[in-house]
Amino acid sequence: MADEPVIAYPPQTPYRGEAVTARKVITGASIVALLTVGLVTVVLDDSDPAQAASSCAAPAGIAAGSAPAGGVAGFDAEQMKNAQAIMNVAKSLKLPVAAQLIGIQAAIGESTLRVVDFGDGAGPDSRGLFQQRANGAWGSYADRMDPTISATNFFKALQKVEGWETLEPTIAIHRTQRNADPNHYTKFRAQATDVFKALGGESAAAVDPSGVCPAKGNQVVGDLAGKWVKPMEGAINSSGYGPRPAPPGTAGGVLANFHYGIDFVHPGGPGTIVAITDMKIVKVRNLDGLFGTGVTGQTVDGKLTIGMYHMEAGSVKVKEGDTVAAGTPLGTEGATGNVTGRHLHMEFFAGTLPNPMVPINPTTDPTPILKEKGIL
Repeated sequence: MADEPVIAYPPQTPYRGEAVTARKVITGASIVALLTVGLVTVVLDDSDPAQAASSCAAPAGIAAGSAPAGGVAGFDAEQMKNAQAIMNVAKSLKLPVAAQLIGIQAAIGESTLRVVDFGDGAGPDSRGLFQQRANGAWGSYADRMDPTISATNFFKALQKVEGWETLEPTIAIHRTQRNADPNHYTKFRAQATDVFKALGGESAAAVDPSGVCPAKGNQVVGDLAGKWVKPMEGAINSSGYGPRPAPPGTAGGVLANFHYGIDFVHPGGPGTIVAITDMKIVKVRNLDGLFGTGVTGQTVDGKLTIGMYHMEAGSVKVKEGDTVAAGTPLGTEGATGNVTGRHLHMEFFAGTLPNPMVPINPTTDPTPILKEKGIL
């Protein structure tokens, strides 16, 4: 699709499989009148601007403790013990927390964290936690049925996947396991995170589904003057808010026929995404399921929460807790998450929400707001 703007499918709520029969939409016109921000000037110190959130990636040293006897999030003691073995293998190989999460996520998707002695129609010879085939690549039958050995072989194969650290977790697993559906593992990410936190103890408590422990920010960057600016200088509006079919190549589902945000594409190469207005950063995502990499901010007047998604992996320049002025660089336009190609997807929500997600929270059409601010 080199000759036309990329139209992206709206991010869905990560890891939710429930059917949704109705969606709330708030009219943008009712919010425009509420968006007046007074002049605020902030004197900054000489410290560096907000640092990349990925700098707070949790250390590989998070090891599993004792498996909770009662199980966690629908998993019993046996399943937790198997997850514990996966985490300990990753730690012994000096792999980061992201790998531990991927290992648990893969095993949930393959066997629900049980050492199963049967395969399926596509792979009747598959066995064990990771449903590894009897093709010689995964060791003997005994190896495949041993949680520690099978996890070791999984992680060794994962490390051979080029750039696995920057891939969507489900894609990294898919390229390791060679299963039929590359998106199969997405829905198990939240469960994997819950299991990881339960086993990792206090040191794992702050880890989110992206596999990082977001740094806490307390900087104010720039002069908060109530301005509004274009989210990417030189970008074109490639897709608006409202009904539309899901573009080919994106995940379907209950949100397939409505675009809950607005898209911008920078012609000729990735653009720099900036804060569209003064905002406090309340959520930083790093390769987080269908959202990909991005940030969510609340306008300083508390009237709007704005999500900006699908940035280039590792490009986020702000931390959760930072307050940034309009025009502050946030990251680089990318193609992470559930997309057909490089672009910026923005979602607007009324009020101050710490982690808004479609379809749980109602979106509002950004178009009248952006027109009133002279951006469209």
